[in-house]
Amino acid sequence: MYLTMYDDTHQEHINNYCLSERKLRYVREPKIAIALTKKDPQRHAVLAFKDEHLVAFLTLYEARGGSPYSYNKNSLLVHDLSTDYRHLNNGHVKKAVQLLPSFIRQHFSTIDQLTIIVNEDKAFTQALRLEAGFEYTENNLPSVYGSQVFLQISI
Repeated sequence: MYLTMYDDTHQEHINNYCLSERKLRYVREPKIAIALTKKDPQRHAVLAFKDEHLVAFLTLYEARGGSPYSYNKNSLLVHDLSTDYRHLNNGHVKKAVQLLPSFIRQHFSTIDQLTIIVNEDKAFTQALRLEAGFEYTENNLPSVYGSQVFLQISI
């Protein structure tokens, strides 16, 4: 598996990306997220490929000057983290998240922290903590989608 920044040559992959109805309650469709990245230079679309298949998608948001999720101005926040419905339960998102620290060091030299917010997925949260080195952080924000867990890792 490898991660890459979105560019227009990936549009066909984005057009064919499938999300479940349940997942659409929590994340934006990649084509909508990409439209936002084109309007906001602080947002970056990242694609995870396994062989020639787009299996996972996420956006990174630069929290310049801080955000409600992190007081660190050199932090990135993961948004829209998803797996293509046809590739569920193969560990692709977990592997993509494990690759993020080195990917971020390569593309964002000033970033020293990554924050992910997980909605009600205890197994995924545990895997990130144990296998990728993420730690729980304080969450003082109102819950929008039920129980949310904030995880951070130093880059």
